[in-house]
Amino acid sequence: MLNNFRKTFVLVAVVATLSTGCRSSKEYTKLTETGNKYTDAVDTLLEEAKELHIEASSETMLADDRIFNQTVEQYQENAAKDREIIQVINEIKNHNRLLKDYFDKLKELATNNAPQRAKDEITEIATNLKTVSENLKTTSFFPEESALQGIGNLVINSQIKGALREELEKRDELILTELTIQQEMLKKLSEFMKVRNEIKRNAQELHFVIRPLIKEGYMQYQEERNWIQRRIKILKSDNRVEKLELASNALKEFKGVFKDTVAGKITVARLNNTLEDIDNFLAILNETEQTENPPANPENPANQANQANTQNK
Repeated sequence: MLNNFRKTFVLVAVVATLSTGCRSSKEYTKLTETGNKYTDAVDTLLEEAKELHIEASSETMLADDRIFNQTVEQYQENAAKDREIIQVINEIKNHNRLLKDYFDKLKELATNNAPQRAKDEITEIATNLKTVSENLKTTSFFPEESALQGIGNLVINSQIKGALREELEKRDELILTELTIQQEMLKKLSEFMKVRNEIKRNAQELHFVIRPLIKEGYMQYQEERNWIQRRIKILKSDNRVEKLELASNALKEFKGVFKDTVAGKITVARLNNTLEDIDNFLAILNETEQTENPPANPENPANQANQANTQNK
């Protein structure tokens, strides 16, 4: 299955073009199609990040409501904060898509007959990338200034000529910066989601595991089996956070490969190692998603009370 993901990272389309000199439109189409799988996978991953944040936020609201009945105003205040986080993640998704579009156009410039349209479009994409980055600067996910210092410029191989060389010379620092920004944002998002996941896990453990255990009386056999299964699901690691870390690492590795390829220093071993890392990353993304929300406990006193109220209506 891993071989099906070989050369899936959309940026590897450029690496393959520059390092092998392939010019077949069929090869370009294949690279673009498989490259889209990576971009789509990261988009899905960012959607999962939004879901995890909402799960944690919802658990916090419910926990607060069990102590003091929450008001409409309190809910709306919390919901506004959630919408703000969701909007930031949407901007990170937009940045991810624009990077894909940029390298798609860069691939077009690597052909001998690159149209003027491609040159105009890549300029527009680069402008949009800068705009999105500016919008993200005010968020907590934007990298610190130290992470963007010393990025430097590309060393361009003398064999790279024409429109491609012109573009690389014109915007090499910009694209290296935008790659670093995306890499660091994914890393920061994973750190943020670790905290959110811990909040969700603690709340669910209290409600579905600890409270049924310490309540008066003993559980029946089936109740005990159900309690064990719920506890397993809650305490198992949430791999959505791990996926974000892997996405950041994969992008960091590609950035190094891209720089070495443009400089004419890439080796077959280095390229194969990078592609293997990307294969592993995509394989994890394609694993069956863990069940995130434990089933309601039918024996939970709160559930019994709700059932009784329903029956009495």
